Amino acid sequence: MRESNYNIWTKRDDRYYVYNGMSGSLLGMPKSDYANLRRYLDNSNDKAVSADLLAKLTIGRMLTTDDADEFLSLRRRYDATRHAADKLVLTIVSSLGCNFDCPYCFEAKYPSILSADVQAEILKFLDDQLAKISELHVSWFGGEPLLGKRSLLKLSDEFIEKCDKADVSYFADIVTNGYLLDESTCAELRQRRVSSVQVTLDGPPEIHDRMRPLVSGRGSFSRILKNLHRATDFLDVLVRVNIDRENLASAEELFQLLVAEGLAGKLTMYPGQLVGVDDGVPSPSAKYKSCCFTRSEFAKAELAFKKLASRYGFATTSLPGPTGAPCTAVRANELVIGSEGELYKCWESVGNPQETIGHISDYQKSDGRLRKWLKFDPFEDKECQRCIAMPVCMGGCAHHAMDRLQYENRCSTFRYTYREQIEMRVEMEEGNRKDLPARRPTVMDTR
Repeated sequence: MRESNYNIWTKRDDRYYVYNGMSGSLLGMPKSDYANLRRYLDNSNDKAVSADLLAKLTIGRMLTTDDADEFLSLRRRYDATRHAADKLVLTIVSSLGCNFDCPYCFEAKYPSILSADVQAEILKFLDDQLAKISELHVSWFGGEPLLGKRSLLKLSDEFIEKCDKADVSYFADIVTNGYLLDESTCAELRQRRVSSVQVTLDGPPEIHDRMRPLVSGRGSFSRILKNLHRATDFLDVLVRVNIDRENLASAEELFQLLVAEGLAGKLTMYPGQLVGVDDGVPSPSAKYKSCCFTRSEFAKAELAFKKLASRYGFATTSLPGPTGAPCTAVRANELVIGSEGELYKCWESVGNPQETIGHISDYQKSDGRLRKWLKFDPFEDKECQRCIAMPVCMGGCAHHAMDRLQYENRCSTFRYTYREQIEMRVEMEEGNRKDLPARRPTVMDTR
């Protein structure tokens, strides 16, 4: 037996902890067990280490066989999930138009609602897939998807009827700016098996209203806040806070405001990185560069944000779990469908005609742009090959990896702050252990 190449050790007081990226598990043990383990690894004939501890280390994949090729195992996991055919995932843009005018938006938006003809083509496509799949997952996206609520609800009803008849599991989520997410809309979404919603707040009112104004120039914070109070009664709410050098310092004020509103424990918050991207289309993002963090800088900012979010009751200090092919862009059985029926592989390509791969009316006929996504291979990247974060990142964002100017933004933040993230989780575990009787090591699933 030998140690996994993806073990990360840390020590707190008289206990040692090891996190393993292959399993996403964390194992704690007293100093004496750690000393015995080290002797065992130096000499496998040493019997000092307990069978119980060895079993837990093996289950958690912290220990593996001498001839195990973990990198090959990762590649096999990636390939298996990339080509998995039993699950169909669709991201559908019900409206490319938007009622907001955010200065960092990566889309070149124009008014365009999902037409009846495009809806019919989507349903034909689903009919062709139902016999092959066991699950359909739909993400509603925009622009602002609730501007196209009528088509969203109509298609949802059709999806549910078809999936139920074919004994295919169906569930959905939505990414919305939250301005139109009133109580009746939340109820309608819940009835259509939309279980979770992502809404963005970029800071307290004066910050958010500057970064996410309506197209009229008026603020949007107060309306969104009012809607969040209702949304938490119907949906799992995830609040994204896009951060850069200018608004990070206001995060704690936002947490305090939401605590005062009684929302602590009712929703989860996480930071998003703002990136100035120029993809050759006239999107606002092309000019939004000067105040953006680099990826390594964002990783540190994210850590500070999560500590605060946890303190105020809006986040947990969970660790990343293992993944396969990490996103829609590189998974074969997933598509992004634009409001006019155009097809993409990446959410960040929406609205960019240079990145379409075909049309839903003739979905089997894709152009050469599809090949670049399905041939993307992070295992050929020299940095990825030796990166401790590979099992939980799997090459990260292909969209950025294939862009020379955005290459450094491709990585999971775990690459830069893995030790600090593990120490945060250990601190929580140690807090849970206080005043408890001594216990044997336990494998904690952190996914």
